[in-house]
Amino acid sequence: MERSSGKGAMAKDTVIYMLAKGCEGVVGVLTVSAMSRIYVPEQMGIYSTVNIAVTTIAMFACQWLVQSVMRYINKYEMSGRLKEFYSTAFFSWVRVNLAIIFLAAVFLLFITNSGSGFLEAYSMPVLVSAGFMFITYSAAQLVIAMLAAVRRAKTNLFLSVVNICGKLVLLVVLNRLFGSRVEFIFISYCLLDLFSTVFGVYKLDMFKYIDRRGFDKEVFADLFAYGFPLMGNLITTQILNKSDVYIITFFQGKGAAGIYSTNYSLVSSAFTMLSAAVMRGSYPTILRTWSEGRKEQAGLLVNEAVRMYLILGVPAVCGVFALQDVISGVLFAAEYHSGNIIMGPVALGMMFLAVTEYSIKGWELNAMTKQIFYRSLIGGAVNVVINLIFVPVFGIITAAVSTFLGFFVYFLLARFGTRKLLRFRLPLKTYIRIIGSGLLMWLVLIIIKNILPRNIIALGAMVIFGIIIYFGTLVLSGEVKEELQTLLKKKGRSV
Repeated sequence: MERSSGKGAMAKDTVIYMLAKGCEGVVGVLTVSAMSRIYVPEQMGIYSTVNIAVTTIAMFACQWLVQSVMRYINKYEMSGRLKEFYSTAFFSWVRVNLAIIFLAAVFLLFITNSGSGFLEAYSMPVLVSAGFMFITYSAAQLVIAMLAAVRRAKTNLFLSVVNICGKLVLLVVLNRLFGSRVEFIFISYCLLDLFSTVFGVYKLDMFKYIDRRGFDKEVFADLFAYGFPLMGNLITTQILNKSDVYIITFFQGKGAAGIYSTNYSLVSSAFTMLSAAVMRGSYPTILRTWSEGRKEQAGLLVNEAVRMYLILGVPAVCGVFALQDVISGVLFAAEYHSGNIIMGPVALGMMFLAVTEYSIKGWELNAMTKQIFYRSLIGGAVNVVINLIFVPVFGIITAAVSTFLGFFVYFLLARFGTRKLLRFRLPLKTYIRIIGSGLLMWLVLIIIKNILPRNIIALGAMVIFGIIIYFGTLVLSGEVKEELQTLLKKKGRSV
């Protein structure tokens, strides 16, 4: 009974997050498409390098706190210590941001007086707007993590839709009114993240708990001890994801970096949203089950979460490999089309990264986060070394392949490193059914893409037809028999 209840909670939350992330995915595609038509590749190169710098600094400065609040909020809620928890989390975030603002001000002062020519490539409005984005981005990440941990899935659904749609609308409006300027990207992100933060704080009712005297050294010690080692893992993951843009910029120039990052970001954002939907739908239930001492059931829930992700992730990878040239050709301006060759390897790498997130749960739940850092560091090193050696020779395709290899090495190290702690095990027939259905869908899409015209309507039709082929095959194979029966029973009861 308990297991089915846990699976039911996971399934319910995952469906809600899939709606949210599905909307994010669709609008995210439209946003990248719009940006490719608003900005030339050199401008996209500037945006990509600055955005990566901001998010990497946020990883280093704040993600330890984001990961920790998600891990411990249920513990302090159950013990009636939300005042200490929220106060400690809030004032920790304030201190981090004050430190970053000070360092950013020193950097800008130094750059202004250095005569290095840096400001000719990266203007002051771009840097200042990116600085404000850092503050709102880190705040939104913290609040959204808390909402996910306490299973406020509907609130997250609302914020996801408003945030991503608002960013697109504001970006287009600003560029229509005032011309094509890179800083408008950061301004739109800043304003919508600010809205998400304020609304999330209101829904959590945090203000009635936050008190300067509520800052607790014991709570801070818990958050820091858990989160600090994960900081290294997050930075290494960021290196795996983003260092290639800087290497391409150095060897190939901003234009090549813009082409690469535009095609990369489309795939990366889609797979990040997919994995986030399953993770946010499953991890709070897994975490609460583990906290209640039901470790065996937590392992079974991890199995189910991995299966849910593979059911969604494998066809996404197969679809990208089949349609990458069509996707780039339809959605992007002509000067970005050559970058479509990187989409397939990046999609495969992102899938392995998502599965790795479940492999490391044994270390996370046992607070052995240093082990995660060591393994991710090796994966990051593989990525960087391959890029440094081969990008000057083979160009952007090297960066895509190195992304896959880096994530794959990280997956193997995590998979075998956690065998004795919390290892997911799926039947061989599950892998055969899912992968077989995905390959059949890939073959069908390869055939029909050479028959249909290449436009947005045909692309949408191919995606829908691919989904029908894939899930139809899964149904016939019996892999989703249990889910189908549950759905039919609920439909019967509603009638």
